[in-house]
Order: sequence, then structure tokens, then C-alpha cells
Amino acid sequence: MAANKMNNKSGIVAGWIIIVLILIQFIPLDRVGHPSKPPASIPASVLAPLEAHCFACHSVETRWPQSAYVAPLSWYVTGKVRQARDALDFSNFDALPEPARRKIEKASSSLAGSGNLSAHGAIPGFAPLRMTEHEQRVLAEWATNNNRELNNTINNSSH
Repeated sequence: MAANKMNNKSGIVAGWIIIVLILIQFIPLDRVGHPSKPPASIPASVLAPLEAHCFACHSVETRWPQSAYVAPLSWYVTGKVRQARDALDFSNFDALPEPARRKIEKASSSLAGSGNLSAHGAIPGFAPLRMTEHEQRVLAEWATNNNRELNNTINNSSH
């Protein structure tokens, strides 16, 4: 008799868990992708690796994986993408002031050169980041050259 009551309670708990799991699927999340223009201030040679490896989380052009549609995992995935966009959103790159753009370029270059990209992009459903050495070099040169130009501009204007 006690075992029968225990099985009955377990069945009720399991039933409620299933009901909750079904109901949480209907909680709306912001996964709307808005079309945007590629940043005009980023050269095409640099834009290609950024679009291939960074725009999935760092722009409004996210191509959401299946994991972004199954709660409760979807809450984690959309939250991580939101954090990534808050840190850096290439969708509004052209609207940023010049020093902020240079800071982002330097951070992008530093991350690309660190070789630790797989840990950086570890969001369930998104492919691990694997930049080629050429892509890493392109990002590093972009940041180095632009920051050198900025420093020359600052130095020339202070004289």
C-alpha cells in the first residue's frame, strides 16, 4: 500500500513537471532578427571573417539554432546572445564614436589572436569558433593599422 502511494505521488510530480515543461515553451523571447546594413567603416577583407565568426552573436543578424527554441535552454542561449550584443554589437558599429570603434577593433584583434576562441563562443547550438590563421592576421592588422592611424592623428593634432 505504501509503495502504491509513493508511485502515485511520483506520477503526480512527473505529470506536473511535464505540464510545466510544456507551458514554458510559450514564454516569448526576443529572437527577432532585424535586417541591417554591413558596417561601411569596416573593409570587406575584415568584414568577411567578422560576419563568418562574430555576427552570429554580436549583431542583430543572428541565425538562431534549434536550442534557442526549446525552453529552458532557450533562456540561456538568448541570454548569452544578449550579453554578447551588449558587449559588442556590430549592427551599430558605424554610429559609435571613433575611440569606441578603435577599442572594439583592438579587443577583436586581441581575442582573435589569443587562440581561445572555442571557449569564447561556447553557446549551445552555435558552432565552435575556428578562425584560420589568415583570418586572425587580417583582424590583427586591421586593429593595428587603424589604431596607428588614430595615434598619428592625435599626435599630429597636438603639435
